Amino acid sequence: MDVVRILGFPIDVRPGFAVFLLLIVVLNGVPLGAWLAGSVAVFTVAHELGHALAARRTGATARISLDFLAGYASFTPTRRLSRGERAGIALAGPVTQIGLGVIALLVLGVNPVDSTDFASEAHSLAIWWAGPIIGLFNLIPVMPLDGGNVAAELIDVLKPGRGRAIMIRLSVPMTAGVLVGMLIVPDLRPIAVFAVILLVIQLQLLAASTRPDRPSTAADVVLMLASAENDAWTTGRPGLLPPGRTMSPWWTASTRISHGDRDGARDTVMSDLTDTSGRARTWWPPQAATPDLLRPVVDVLPHPLPEPRIDWPEQSRNVMVWVLKRVGRFADGARFGAACYRITPSTPLAIDVAACLAADGHDDAAAEWLTVAARIADADQSSETLLLLALKNDDEFYRLRERDDIRRLTTLLAATRRSS
Repeated sequence: MDVVRILGFPIDVRPGFAVFLLLIVVLNGVPLGAWLAGSVAVFTVAHELGHALAARRTGATARISLDFLAGYASFTPTRRLSRGERAGIALAGPVTQIGLGVIALLVLGVNPVDSTDFASEAHSLAIWWAGPIIGLFNLIPVMPLDGGNVAAELIDVLKPGRGRAIMIRLSVPMTAGVLVGMLIVPDLRPIAVFAVILLVIQLQLLAASTRPDRPSTAADVVLMLASAENDAWTTGRPGLLPPGRTMSPWWTASTRISHGDRDGARDTVMSDLTDTSGRARTWWPPQAATPDLLRPVVDVLPHPLPEPRIDWPEQSRNVMVWVLKRVGRFADGARFGAACYRITPSTPLAIDVAACLAADGHDDAAAEWLTVAARIADADQSSETLLLLALKNDDEFYRLRERDDIRRLTTLLAATRRSS
């Protein structure tokens, strides 16, 4: 695999790409095949550079790969990207390809919409196919084409975390229908092979996307759910959710705020927090969210929060305490957390209350809550480990680590862990 750089982007040129270009020459002969192979190479690179440049404008880093039948640009965001930015990156490739193809034809004095003109010479016909036509083909709203990715972003507005999976499922019957139509119409049969290739790729994507429907263990479901939520906060695009699971209400609320729906954001979080139906929570906490991403959601919530009730979901109550601590609302977090603890005591909750109190300058009260956390954690290895890690590493406890009582507590927990 050779790696070259164009405009600062690394481009992996894989052997399959050369095989693809050679196949074009063999199938179409000379001179058309040679012109078409060269045009496909140039416009494929231009297409992927369009994606890469659009990604760079958002601060993301990008890398381009060229392989058999296709090229693709992968990018790594440095911040959460909006759906509009992701859609823009997807559109930048085909728009660049179409635009450069039309410009090239006009420079050659060829009318790109007059078939008798662009088809009169091998070079203009090759440019017409490799530029505008393949660019327009990429805008068809099926996966894995760019048009399908844009459609997935639009669906994701209504079904957070489900846009890509839904588009993959829709793409297979849509492409199959087009293939049948091509086979029926004699003039379209020569290009039906493209629909066949596209359908094969879609079936592979469908197989990959449905594989999680049968996770081997409960741990697999948890890992998938955590990955989907964490991907959403770090990249702006939710990962693939396990069946029956949803994005967290915090992510959904954050998305609604980004669309100007502050009331909807508030209702999303509060409806989940005060749900008395008894349904199990099907979402993962927003652990990958930064304070800057969570703070706008907290700002739309009622202040003060209503007094927690025992029939509210425990996970939703506990995550609320964690979020309040995360965004620096320490007094609110300590108050709400203490009320939640009275309903359902737990070591993680006691640690969060202690952290809020310590961060708010109430060291004695925080030390008492850490003692309470240790008492509840007694004989529970995971809880003891969690408390020990918090005492040693959490920033909120940096002053408390100098206290004699907290030193003794840390030593005792460490000794217990070594003996177990």
